[in-house]
Amino acid sequence: MKQLKVISLFSGYGTQELALDYCKINYVGVANCDILKTANAVYDAIHKTEIGNLGDVSKVDEKNFPDCDFLTYSFPCQDISISGIQRGIKKGTRSGLLFEVERIVEHNKPKYLLMENVKNLVSEKHMGPFQEYIDKLESLGYGNSWIVLNGAAFGCPQNRERVFMMSVLGETSESVREKLYSVEKVPMEAGNTNPMRPYLEQNVAASFFINPPYTVNTPKANSVCRLVARRDDIKYDQTRRIYSIDGASPCLTTSGSPQIMLDDKRIRTLTAREGYRFMGVRDTDIDRILEKTNLSDKAHIALAGNSICVPVMQAIFEKFFTEYKLDGAEAPAPVQKVETTTTTTTQEVESDEDFWKV
Repeated sequence: MKQLKVISLFSGYGTQELALDYCKINYVGVANCDILKTANAVYDAIHKTEIGNLGDVSKVDEKNFPDCDFLTYSFPCQDISISGIQRGIKKGTRSGLLFEVERIVEHNKPKYLLMENVKNLVSEKHMGPFQEYIDKLESLGYGNSWIVLNGAAFGCPQNRERVFMMSVLGETSESVREKLYSVEKVPMEAGNTNPMRPYLEQNVAASFFINPPYTVNTPKANSVCRLVARRDDIKYDQTRRIYSIDGASPCLTTSGSPQIMLDDKRIRTLTAREGYRFMGVRDTDIDRILEKTNLSDKAHIALAGNSICVPVMQAIFEKFFTEYKLDGAEAPAPVQKVETTTTTTTQEVESDEDFWKV
């Protein structure tokens, strides 16, 4: 059986590899590449590669780059995100590290490429440089297609819209687009997204609870997230928001946890386990992460907020890597819920790049 050789740049804790695992793809991790110590600690807790961490991507020698079939790259979003400083994809910026990917790809030409980034990448402000990059890939022989997908449409209890682009060497862009746009997702209709409630832990330490003054808010109709209150002790609106557990979570980010209101009106932040669950990570892997690392819940939430919803990538991989499926492999299981309780919710269209400093 064919084996997919994989390298992940800007690898984080390896949600790409988890998606391959959950899809039962026959693959080998050749190497990962990240400079964040906390991310590498978690990656090493749940993954093994043949070579190890390649370190700083800007110092990777493209001429001695390991052979691989599939290269993933979720390059930094700080200069693209609406929550960032909007310097764009330029050399010298963090988001400009995309040019390091281009350098590596041009010399090595892996068959498959997967890019992920914030939705604002395809806004009018940033689409020009992104299209130039796509044109470069096309000149190298890649067919390319991008799509905006929301984790909430794939079973994650989180409103998280992200751009995904698949590139396949030797295929037409039309062929790639046909596969990418056929991914199986749940229509974003009222009551059709997962609420946070089934993914929450029941016995949570007192340190997660806060007791701020707040003003009750009526959630908008047809909302993904249910904004039920705003804190009165903070001025910045996004950090004031308090959400019902009967709606999806707002987008997790590196800046902290969203605030949730329980049935008894107590307010708290998320635990590390909940943060990973919201990204589609299974409890067996979360157990290994929490047992083998010594990081704070804040650090874990930041890692979760800087990662990719696993079920979205599962859906993509199911379309592109059928020839690498292990014999007898079944379709990917839905995102794991902790209990069977379900609650009908509505959708709330909000910025998916909200950030928190709680």
